[in-house]
Amino acid sequence: MTITNLTPQQVHDALVLPPQTPFVSDMMQLVDVRDHDEIQQSGKIHGALRMSYRSPLFEPALNDLDRHRKLVFQCASGRRSLLAANIALQLGFKHVFNMVGGFNQWKAENRPIESNPPLSPWVHTVMDPATDTAQYIVTDLDSQQAVVIDPVLDYDPLAGVVSPTTAKTLVAFIQRHQLHVTHLLDTHVHADHLTASWYIKEALDPKPEIWISKDVTKVQHEFAQRYNINTKTDFDGKRFDRLIGDGDTWSLGRLTCLVVATPGHTPACLSYRIGDAAFVGDSLFMPDLGTARCDFPGGSAHTLYHSIQTMYTTWPDDTRIYVGHDYPPLDQRKYDVMTLLGHQKQYNKMIHSKVTLDEFVARRTARDQMLKPPRLIHPSLQTNLRGGMLPDKEKHFDGKTTQEAGPFFKIPVQWQA
Repeated sequence: MTITNLTPQQVHDALVLPPQTPFVSDMMQLVDVRDHDEIQQSGKIHGALRMSYRSPLFEPALNDLDRHRKLVFQCASGRRSLLAANIALQLGFKHVFNMVGGFNQWKAENRPIESNPPLSPWVHTVMDPATDTAQYIVTDLDSQQAVVIDPVLDYDPLAGVVSPTTAKTLVAFIQRHQLHVTHLLDTHVHADHLTASWYIKEALDPKPEIWISKDVTKVQHEFAQRYNINTKTDFDGKRFDRLIGDGDTWSLGRLTCLVVATPGHTPACLSYRIGDAAFVGDSLFMPDLGTARCDFPGGSAHTLYHSIQTMYTTWPDDTRIYVGHDYPPLDQRKYDVMTLLGHQKQYNKMIHSKVTLDEFVARRTARDQMLKPPRLIHPSLQTNLRGGMLPDKEKHFDGKTTQEAGPFFKIPVQWQA
C-alpha cells in the first residue's frame, strides 16, 4: 500500500460533491493533524476531523476511525500529515492520502475556511449486540479526560443473573489508555438495557459523577406507581450525583460540552454536544431507520419532531451524530452508529428536512403501533431509575429468624380473559 498525494483542488472537489448515500462510510474523511492552538487561530476546512499529531493518544484514536473510508491527512504544510498517513498505513488502513501544501496552500488559493471551529473528541464505540446499544467513551486527546455515555450491564432474564462483562471491557479500555473519566452520562432512562453507570463508578478512582436529566423525577414518579415502589426511599432522584437540564455546560479538557434537552422518546431525554460531536440517544437513529419510538408513558411524536427540528436548524451540518442504538436490516449492512447532521436532514426516512409535523406524527404513530414492548423493560426501568443499582435486598422470615432473600424485580401482571 502507498500514500497518494492530492492537491487542495482535488480535496475541495471531493468535499463539495453531494453525498450519494446516507452513510458517511462512502465519503472521504479529511483529518486535520495540526495542534489545537493552530486550528483555533487560523480556522479549519469544513468537515475536517481534528486530531493533533502530537497528542499522546493520536495512534489509538486514529486506529478507531472507519477503515472503509478514504482518509486524507492535512496539516499546515504537508509534513506532519505525511507522517500521520504513514502511521495509518502501518495500522492497516488501505485508502490513505496526503494533501500536499496543507492548510497554507488551501488558504493561499482563497478556499473557504471555518473560523473558531469546535474541536473533535476521540470517540470509541463499543456495541452491545444483546441490546443493539452503542456505548461511547468520549475523550479529549490532550488532557485525556473522558466521559462514558450509556454503558450497559449484562442481564440474563431466564437465569435472573446480572453481570458486568461488557462494563469490564469499558473499564479495561479506560485503564489501558490511562483516561481520566470525569462523568458517566445517560441520555435517558433506558427501557431496553440496564445501565452500568454505578458499576463503572465503583470500578474507577477517582470516582466520576453520574449525571442524568432533572426530569428523571417525573419518570420515577410515573413508574413508582406502576411497580408499587416507595418514592421516598428509591425514586427520589438522590441515587444520581447531579440532575442536569437544557443549556447546562461543562468542559472536558479543551472541549466545550453542552446539554440539550431532546424529549419525545421520553420526557427526560437529553443529547450531549461534545466538541463537534453530538450523542443523541434515542431520538434520531441512522437515516435508513428513522427515529426512536414515542409510545412510552410521557412520549410524544409532536415533541420529538420539535426536538429534532431544533437540531436541524441550530447545529452545523457537519456535526457528527452518534445514535443510541442501531438495528441493521437483516443481511443489508453491519452496525453503523455515526452519521452527519446534513445526512440526516437529507436522507432520514421519517424526518428529513422536508417532512412536516403532521407527516412525521402519522409515520411515527403507525410504526409504534407495530412495536412490542422492549424485552427487558421491567428490570431495566427498576434498575435505571436507581442510577444502575439493583433493588434493595428483601428479607425473609421463616418463623424463627429473619434472613436476606436477595433483590427482586417486580413484574406487573394483568388478567385478560
